[in-house]
Amino acid sequence: MTRLRRTLGLREALAIGIGGTVGGGIFTLVKVAADTAGPAALVAFVLAAAVSVLIALPYAELACRLPVAGGGYAFAREVLGERWGFAMGWIYWGGYLIASGYITIGFGEYLHAATGLPAPLGAVGLVALCTGINLLGARLAGWAQTGVLLVAVGGFTAFALWGLGEVGTATLTPFAPQGVSGILLATPVVFLAFGGFDMVAAAGEEIRRPERNLPLAILLTLAVVLALYLLVALVAFGTTPTRVLGSSASPLADVARGFGGEPARWTMLGCALLTLAAAGNALLMVTSRALFAMARDGLLPRRLAAVGPRSGAPRAAVAVDGALLAAVALTGSVSLAATAGGFLYVLHFLPPLLALVRLRRDPTAPAPAFRTPAPRVLLPLAFLAVVGMLAATGPRGATAGLVWLALGACVYGARRALAGRDQGPGRGDRARPTPPGGGAAGT
Repeated sequence: MTRLRRTLGLREALAIGIGGTVGGGIFTLVKVAADTAGPAALVAFVLAAAVSVLIALPYAELACRLPVAGGGYAFAREVLGERWGFAMGWIYWGGYLIASGYITIGFGEYLHAATGLPAPLGAVGLVALCTGINLLGARLAGWAQTGVLLVAVGGFTAFALWGLGEVGTATLTPFAPQGVSGILLATPVVFLAFGGFDMVAAAGEEIRRPERNLPLAILLTLAVVLALYLLVALVAFGTTPTRVLGSSASPLADVARGFGGEPARWTMLGCALLTLAAAGNALLMVTSRALFAMARDGLLPRRLAAVGPRSGAPRAAVAVDGALLAAVALTGSVSLAATAGGFLYVLHFLPPLLALVRLRRDPTAPAPAFRTPAPRVLLPLAFLAVVGMLAATGPRGATAGLVWLALGACVYGARRALAGRDQGPGRGDRARPTPPGGGAAGT
């Protein structure tokens, strides 16, 4: 069995998107943004939000055209061919795999602040818990997301409303200590905080009524997250000096203590732990599906495409992905995870944009239920925004990205060589992608 079951509705899809977005971004990356841009990180949040909307609209259209597992990987492979598909899948998987450190390590640091347990132990423990949940099936993982977020987002909103009255101008001065360059450097990092809407598309093969629920889940995810981020970032930078934010292992808990004392700190620690756990669960769910999709198409070992007969979960992909996420968690560096993963995360949006341009030029392509508005304006802006953010990641991000791409080229070459030896000349390229809408019909 290599088809996934459509067991997720709009509620679960929203939980995946919001859970995968809110947790790591605001709770841990606010620390990196404060170090990079100071209070002007608020501007970086606005810029990153604008770029997210530019990319989310074409992504929603693509998700409607090709509602299959693997998200951008499936889009690129179906439309642009095997090489593009492998490159896209490798970049997507690597971006989230490396960037996962800011979620898992952040969880470990918040858990350490709450209990005193070593941060690496907490980080690996989160990965183990999420792996167990995902091995039991997507529906249980979706229920876990929903339950956690109902509690976490409520606490998150309470934090923002509680602290708004304490916002002052003193902590916002100097506003941009690193100038425009600091804002530009912070924008790709903050953009990583908005990652999550693409997670919904990657789980598209398991979502019921994808033509309706996919675009709704993507756009509603961004709307909810934008509102929360702007409120929380304003409270954080408007009440706490950036040097405190930049040096804290649990920055938002320290912010809460500043205006609400220990009760507020403990409330925020609990909210952070719940939300980071939801982010880790969503991250493992989606990255394992990308790994599963590549294996199913013969671009990685086919054993990774094994699906549990009862749970319907891609067991091998979940187990391998969980082990790798645990290894990343043990590095212990949020900054490295954000910088290295950020370059790959930004880069992975280019192939899907190219795929959409090709689909729109194909007169035989079926009309989607959702179309990108004003495509002659928004699509060029989306391309420019992605290229600009790639340049802004700097040499550290670019170097890490090139190393990962070189490793991917070696893996792809090895798989082609093995396929050619085992199947005969020319047959290694012929693994057929799953057709749009593959899997059981939505109910």
